[in-house]
Amino acid sequence: MSDIPLRINGTSITMPPGNQSVSYIIENPPTGKNQKSGALEVLLAFGGAVLVGGVFFIWWRKRSGNDGGETKADPIEDALKSDELREEEKLALKYLLEHGGRASQAEIRDALEIPKTTAWRMFKRLEERGLVRIIRGRKENWVELKR
Repeated sequence: MSDIPLRINGTSITMPPGNQSVSYIIENPPTGKNQKSGALEVLLAFGGAVLVGGVFFIWWRKRSGNDGGETKADPIEDALKSDELREEEKLALKYLLEHGGRASQAEIRDALEIPKTTAWRMFKRLEERGLVRIIRGRKENWVELKR
């Protein structure tokens, strides 16, 4: 400005009489939008990296969970092959394997034609070895293979 304004009121300026020259520069103040989008991009990149890392970790754990791709030995199959079990116990485990891994105690007892007390003791021994789980119901007990 070439002279001192008489009054400045918001967007209007009152100048003294005579020729005056006014020059100005319009600046575009930086908006918060550009700054936030930069932070948002960094946050999204970090979140994406964490997500990809998590998926890779889960895949790696499942793949290497069995020590180099070897299949883990099934304790039921090992027990059937060993000489530690009695013949009735092996037959009961085979029956459970053939019938989906779960059956009533009475059903197995009838199939093997063994007395009630003998069956109960046999299933208790198998449960102590960690091969089966006995589920007590209201009217009958169920036997389930542990996997």
